[in-house]
Amino acid sequence: MPLDISAALRLPGTEVPFEHRVDLPEQDVLGETVTFPEPALVKGTFQLSGDALIFKARLEARARGACARCLEPVDHRVSLPFEEAYTREDQVPGEPDPWEERLTFTGNRVDLTPLVLSLAVLDLPLRFLCGKGCAGVPESPACRTEETNNEETSADARPFAALQQLLTKHQEE
Repeated sequence: MPLDISAALRLPGTEVPFEHRVDLPEQDVLGETVTFPEPALVKGTFQLSGDALIFKARLEARARGACARCLEPVDHRVSLPFEEAYTREDQVPGEPDPWEERLTFTGNRVDLTPLVLSLAVLDLPLRFLCGKGCAGVPESPACRTEETNNEETSADARPFAALQQLLTKHQEE
């Protein structure tokens, strides 16, 4: 739902306080689905300064993804301040540059969804983890014997183990 900015249009230069909720769609982030189970809250002020509508606000949202180790649901709190300017669409000079991302508005309403979605996704962690000590999903015992499982675990824990073996072999020769 777009935000009504009529007060700023009537009183240019005056900061208008606002609180607005934005429903965010689920996103595919690096192959993982991230959802936003509740509307994001944007709270702050906006003002019309010349042909620009300036927002100074804070974004509060909750993102939900799956733990990268155990696949359990994990919540991430998005909480960040931002300052953005929207330009009146009819005041943008010349042809729009396809490489430039410009926030524009027309009339007396502004759709904050694209901005809020971008800010929320940029604040997400690279990997969701339920905790530092998460052991992950246990492997099936039918797939490996204890002997091979221990060997592979120690090699996985030391990513340069193969180089160490080559060095040891070279020193023996």
